[in-house]
Amino acid sequence: MERPCLSRRHALLLPATAAGLGGLAACAPDDQGFGTAEPLRASDGEISLDEVPENASTLVNFGGQEPFVLLVRGSGEDLTAYSGYCTHNGCALSQEGEELDCPCHGSRFDAATGEVLNGPATRHLPEVRVVVEDGAVRRSS
Repeated sequence: MERPCLSRRHALLLPATAAGLGGLAACAPDDQGFGTAEPLRASDGEISLDEVPENASTLVNFGGQEPFVLLVRGSGEDLTAYSGYCTHNGCALSQEGEELDCPCHGSRFDAATGEVLNGPATRHLPEVRVVVEDGAVRRSS
């Protein structure tokens, strides 16, 4: 009689192995998804508009419940802000040039518009309200 490819003993070990690997993954370093692009840190909940380059996008950590925001600046005080989290599973995004990458499942977003470039995400990044007052940018309530 020919033995099956997967013995009963090995089949019973599969759940234990999966649980062990899951535990190791939980102990992995927490890079918050930013890869090589560190966000600007807002002190007292605001940053200077001068810290955000014109005609570019910048990830900013404003602190609070959902701290990471993508600021897209045109010229002057022309500013749009998007959530810094993937719409697929809520992972923090990393900025790689003109795109935002999700380290969890590979979704990609346009850093200027928040539109999905590559799934599994299907919804663009939601806008976040920010205000510019006296040369400072802060989240609006």
